[in-house]
Amino acid sequence: MRLPFQHTSIRIRLLLASTVVQVLLLTLLLANSVRLMNEATTASLNTLTNQNATMLHAMAVAYGNQGDFGALQDLLGELLSEADEGLVYVRIVAPDGRVLVSAGLPEMKQLPQVYNGAAKGSSSDALFHVRRPLLLERNAVGFVQFGVSVSVLDSARRAITEQGAAIALAEILLTFVLLSGIGYLLTRNLTRLLAGSEAIAEGKLDHRLPEEGHDELARLARRFNVMAANLQDRIGELQHTAERLKASEQRYELAIQGANDGLWDWDISSGQVYCSPRCCEIAGLKADSSYHAARDIIAGVHPDDAHNYRSTMIEHLKGFSAQFKCEYRARQLDGSYRWVMKRGVALRGADGRAFRMAGSIGDVHMHKQAEVRLQFDALHDRLTELPNRALFLEHVNSALGQQLRTDGQEFAVLAINLQRFRLVNDSFGHSAGDELLRHVAHTICDTLRQGDIAARVGGDQFALLLNCIENPAEALRLGEVLREKLATPTTVAGQVLYPKYRIGIALSMDYEDPECADTMLRDADNALQRTRERGEDSVAIFHASMHAQALQSLRLEGDLRTALRDGDLTVHFQPIVALNDGSIGSFEALVRWRHPTQGMLPPNLFIPLAETLGLIHELDMFVLTRACERILDWQGRADAGTTVPKVSVNLSATQFSRPDLAGEIIAEIARHGLPNDMLRFEVTESVLAQPDGPAADILQRLRGAGMSVLIDDFGTGYSALSYLHTIPCDLVKLDGSFVRSLEHDERLRTIVARSIELAHDLGMCVVAECIETRQQADLLRAMGCDYGQGYLFARPLDDAGVEHLLFGPRFTQEVTA
Repeated sequence: MRLPFQHTSIRIRLLLASTVVQVLLLTLLLANSVRLMNEATTASLNTLTNQNATMLHAMAVAYGNQGDFGALQDLLGELLSEADEGLVYVRIVAPDGRVLVSAGLPEMKQLPQVYNGAAKGSSSDALFHVRRPLLLERNAVGFVQFGVSVSVLDSARRAITEQGAAIALAEILLTFVLLSGIGYLLTRNLTRLLAGSEAIAEGKLDHRLPEEGHDELARLARRFNVMAANLQDRIGELQHTAERLKASEQRYELAIQGANDGLWDWDISSGQVYCSPRCCEIAGLKADSSYHAARDIIAGVHPDDAHNYRSTMIEHLKGFSAQFKCEYRARQLDGSYRWVMKRGVALRGADGRAFRMAGSIGDVHMHKQAEVRLQFDALHDRLTELPNRALFLEHVNSALGQQLRTDGQEFAVLAINLQRFRLVNDSFGHSAGDELLRHVAHTICDTLRQGDIAARVGGDQFALLLNCIENPAEALRLGEVLREKLATPTTVAGQVLYPKYRIGIALSMDYEDPECADTMLRDADNALQRTRERGEDSVAIFHASMHAQALQSLRLEGDLRTALRDGDLTVHFQPIVALNDGSIGSFEALVRWRHPTQGMLPPNLFIPLAETLGLIHELDMFVLTRACERILDWQGRADAGTTVPKVSVNLSATQFSRPDLAGEIIAEIARHGLPNDMLRFEVTESVLAQPDGPAADILQRLRGAGMSVLIDDFGTGYSALSYLHTIPCDLVKLDGSFVRSLEHDERLRTIVARSIELAHDLGMCVVAECIETRQQADLLRAMGCDYGQGYLFARPLDDAGVEHLLFGPRFTQEVTA
């Protein structure tokens, strides 16, 4: 039910209520006053009526008994002629209707009706008519009717009523004004409270009420301000919290989107699992519903992963793990499987039982494939997809353990080397080399027996595990078959290649340690190296001496590094003698190494090792430094005007790969303050066989600085005539192989003679090496050879021997007939 004025203000409702109450009260008061006045007026009228009725009755009886109603009419007429208040007319009527007496109001022609003899008034003139029965003569009953005017009394009553109404109205107006003022004073703060409440509701939290006065409403205003301030602070905190919550939600949403994970929430009691759209996509669930039965999710786990999934889940639900984490394969809608990672945490009740569990699920299929690929790549060669060295050694160790358990199941390890593979890379490019390696791997795999294992263990080296061989001959036969198949011509990069291979074999019967797979592969490689030393394309079986030689080489490598670091190497000088007069033309500086346990080692044992280890430049610069120091020492001891011999220093072919080799040599000579022409440098003709290489420029720079260049071992490795006219050199040294057979080979003597003659024609001097007999010296001198070097004249001498030769008794040995 809607109440009137329910939307008006309190002040108006208060004023209206007060006014209504006041009006009701005053109306009741006025009505009561009118009632009392009417009662008083009625009582007065009744009294007047009764008095007049009694008087007229008495007079009518008195005059009626005399029969003189005329006198009575005259009397009454005189009395009522000017009467306007009180009794104004009298009529006495006989029973037959005759009017016996008619006094007053002569204009009244007809008597007004009167009921039951009571007075009846007129509101217009305030005239009341009264009729009473009258006993006439002879007991006739007539009536007397008279009228009583109460206009004065009515005017008084009306005036009193009007004054009462005016007073009541004035009182109502005064009350309204007073109540309006009081209401305003009372509701002003309430209005402010209402406005403040509306401002707060609109979000104007800084709105405050004036705190005027000390009444209850003022205290209410102060309380309102305190409440508004607290509300503003609280809402500020809530807004800050909401902002942080929103930022946190955004971070969480971005993190979820960035992680590309799905969310799930499992109500354990109902068995329903909420799955986000991304979760449905990852887990292979239908996206038409966000809720799925837990059994349906478990049914989508790969059978091989189901046991681990259930056990991990149960372990977490029982509280044995802080977090559920499981990697498994989930069945997709198309029936395929993808690797997923599911994580979650359970919520537990007071009894410790899990009632809810939620978490995330991520697609790790690509990561898992990459992991599997990485695991495969870690144990396999990416190019050929064969097992790599690590996996091959594991297979060999397993075979060794199997051999010990079965007592007699022998096997063999083969090391296979592809020769000249670097030449293929350099000539046709690395893609051609990769193609060749894949061809080799394919050929090896096609040759394998059931149970054999092939691997790529190096750049151009493969290994093969031959299981279950009956004897070494079978391993050797299988190795030969494999080598022949591998040697079949193949086409790579449009070129037909004829690859060659060397194979080394290690037999398991020689090993008892189940963890010596690396040793077996090493020994197979040692056998392969033995075939390389022999220069053969063959298959070799390892024996213990090969390992001893390899071990000696490794030890020698360490000792050589130590000798270079500690300066334990020495330099000897072998004289180069003029064959025409026997004088010393120069020395050749030769490095020597007195090993602490093996004694004096020949140069052909450690110089190739230095070249292999990349130490040859350091070794040759050591020789150059010692040669400069000895020349300075000789010059200091020589007599004035005496010239000391020059010194020849050997340069290795590998040194010419250094771009500033000439600069380093010149700087070292300058550091000792020697003239550049005191040093000469010997190079093998193999260095000069490549006219486009850096050797020619380096040697030309050395010659330009005043140094001489010698071609060592002339005529051994290449056709000297093809480059002899272009090389920057001053002397050629005939290899000792020509000199040793010179006495017994006439054709060889002709070749040597023509070579000497050709060198002279080109402006070069000739030195013959390895002269050991007088006859050799005589033949060479007769051919026009300029210098000789060999044991016939002197062995390589140490410092003391050189000093004795240069500054002791004069060297007078005759070399001529």
